[in-house]
Amino acid sequence: MAYLWPMSLIPRYDESGKPLVGAKAYFFDQGTTTPMLVYTTAAFSEPHDHPVPANSRGAWPAVFIEEGKTFRLRTTTADGVTLDDVDGISVPTLEPPEFPSSDTPPEQLFQTGHLMSRWSATAPNGWVRCNGRTIGAAASGATERANADCEDLFIFLWNNDVNLVVSGGRGGTANGDWSGGKQIALPSFRGRAQVGPDSFGNSAAGVLTDAVFGADSDLLGAVGGAAEHTLTTGQVPSHTHTGTTSSDGNHKHTVPLRASDGSAGSDMNRLQVGTTGQSIISDFTNMQETGAHTHTFTTSSSGDGGAHNNVQPSIVVTTFIKL
Repeated sequence: MAYLWPMSLIPRYDESGKPLVGAKAYFFDQGTTTPMLVYTTAAFSEPHDHPVPANSRGAWPAVFIEEGKTFRLRTTTADGVTLDDVDGISVPTLEPPEFPSSDTPPEQLFQTGHLMSRWSATAPNGWVRCNGRTIGAAASGATERANADCEDLFIFLWNNDVNLVVSGGRGGTANGDWSGGKQIALPSFRGRAQVGPDSFGNSAAGVLTDAVFGADSDLLGAVGGAAEHTLTTGQVPSHTHTGTTSSDGNHKHTVPLRASDGSAGSDMNRLQVGTTGQSIISDFTNMQETGAHTHTFTTSSSGDGGAHNNVQPSIVVTTFIKL
């Protein structure tokens, strides 16, 4: 097979940016100054002159070299000034690699139960959608896929997630339920993001606690969280309300008085005090004033107590599980 010299057809320029018109490329056998044949075609039908000159654009023509060759390359300007001189250049082997005849090791392949996201609404061959519908044997009536190729995934899910619903209830074994034509529900990713368990075989991270998640945050397949949330009183930030009482206009207070002779209780022993605090009746003394007191008021309410959006920025993709 023929190897195309990588510098073929590519213009080369001097330090001032001008094309190296007439530059020369010398190909020698390795470690010598003995010219080596290079060719104008991949069929090796016509050899190039030695050296190979660059054209008016400063580019060498297509130069083909036989594979397996190791050679020396020297390039110069048209005036013979050396640009490069490199020895020991090996032409790579161009034969396609041989693929192993044995089966691919299982650890290099998707295995039953592996998850995959794919930009598609339909499942590729060997996969089913994680949509909460069911799989089972051909006669099972399963809603997502009813086919013999579901057996491995049926048994895998039956053994790894005891919370997945089996039609008619779980029997003694996964194989028995499969043979009995039962269906098992697939995991459901409908409208949900994927998160890791809070403990994950380690001490709890305390990030996705049961209280926050609303479910067992270490249970495979547990679902929690909410799209919306209504704040409770305890979740409202501490704050105060300010306000002023309204003015009710002129008014008066009835204040009990005691006469100078010590008598009390008669109608005349009551003094009407005006808004300026001046006494209308001046024949009585020892006026008894009202004590300090407060006014209460209620602020106007606002808001309607609705739930707020609790959804993180997201993008919708389809999740599949391997049969």
